[in-house]
Amino acid sequence: MPFNLQAKLLRVRARVPIYRLFLTIFLWFWVTAWGILAIVFLGSHFTGMRQVSAPNMYATVAPILAAEAVKAYESGGPEAFARFSQSNDDDSAKQLFLLDGFYKDVLSRRLTNDGLRVAHAAKDGQLVVLRARIAAYKFISPSGHPYILVLYLKPGMREIRDAFLGEGLPYTISLILLVTVLCFALAHHIASPIHSIQSTARRVAQGDLKARVPSTVSRRFDELSSLAKDFDSMVGRLDLLIQTQKKLLNSVSHELRSPLARINLSLALLKKRSSAESDDMFQRLDRDVARIDLLIGQLLTLSRLEAELSSAAREDLDLAQLVEAAAADGNFEAQAVGKSVSLHSPDSVIVGNADPHALRSAFENIIRNAIRFTPPGSNVLIVLEVDQSVPEPIAIVTVQDHGPGVPEDSLLAIFQPFYRVNGDVEGTEGNGLGLAIASEAIRLHRGTISAANLRPTGLEITIRLPIISATAFPGYKLSQIEHSNAI
Repeated sequence: MPFNLQAKLLRVRARVPIYRLFLTIFLWFWVTAWGILAIVFLGSHFTGMRQVSAPNMYATVAPILAAEAVKAYESGGPEAFARFSQSNDDDSAKQLFLLDGFYKDVLSRRLTNDGLRVAHAAKDGQLVVLRARIAAYKFISPSGHPYILVLYLKPGMREIRDAFLGEGLPYTISLILLVTVLCFALAHHIASPIHSIQSTARRVAQGDLKARVPSTVSRRFDELSSLAKDFDSMVGRLDLLIQTQKKLLNSVSHELRSPLARINLSLALLKKRSSAESDDMFQRLDRDVARIDLLIGQLLTLSRLEAELSSAAREDLDLAQLVEAAAADGNFEAQAVGKSVSLHSPDSVIVGNADPHALRSAFENIIRNAIRFTPPGSNVLIVLEVDQSVPEPIAIVTVQDHGPGVPEDSLLAIFQPFYRVNGDVEGTEGNGLGLAIASEAIRLHRGTISAANLRPTGLEITIRLPIISATAFPGYKLSQIEHSNAI
């Protein structure tokens, strides 16, 4: 069940790329849109003249206040209304006016032009508000005389709250949904193509030169579409150049094989006819020819792996046995120079549909590279583990030496063909193809390979390969290897 939930979340994320750029764009648009809407809404609410009805507080109180004000005036004259006005001067009303039918204040006070404009706009039984500061309510007394109650208000947070959460609540909810959906769609429209281009760039960086930006991005009519097309054109050009280089190397390697075989044959014939004084020269020639033969063989192997051509029939392979055999051969070579190789592994780890020659070549190159750089008297440690905490179990093989390591900026480059680290230890000759062959062989089996420096010294190569199953000796734990085969 957790795996299914995780898979669903990954599918949702693939369709809706929730990441920093997306969230940044979404929040900027969302906040900006709400800021503009708030300014427009509040501006129209507090700057224009509008009619207010229940359940607004002022619309509910205005008829009662007007009736009491008229009653006080008609029963006691201006003095009674003045007392009534003072008794109702609170935080809600700054000043209270009562106008007669000629729009004159009963206390002969002068109104502002805005106050008169609101008073003229008031109709029978209606409350009119201007800029949330002046309100007017027209009232007909029991005696039949018209009066207009004018209030100069103090707008505050209550009015703003009522504007949004009172009668305007349905509009507020609709605006929230509309703004959120539009901002989400706009942010996705901008950020999704960038995420697609970034994902494609990562695939290209990992060596997949056939990767292209999805066509949905290229069909857009904007700058991101042009960027996607230019990116695809660049990758296509790089792919063409690299393929041309590989074909050249492959052709040269094949063409050199025949003359090299004839040179070996000629050397053998010359040895039989030469004197003893020429032995040293022939030994040098043998070594040089052997190095050229090895180089050409590695080039052909690398070309075959890059073309994803298997050198043998695919089969289910026991990785534990393969690594153990490679470690045993490495230990035999290491003992000749005062070094050793040890292995810790489970009983059986099955890799499905594997090319045994390619994997054997990969591990031999990695182990020989570690033996070459580890100092005399030290040990190369190989550990094979199984990680079953992921949906598809993987085998993890680490090869650790005690050598000088490599510069941090070269940890990726060492898997490129012919790459040599500056300042290599003397006596560690190599042509820079061993790790490149290993990398291509691991990639051919849907695996990954990486390098990391150890402390205080040493280099660790980590290989991860998807597997079918694994079997351990009794008591073997995936988190802590107890079974140890010392080679």
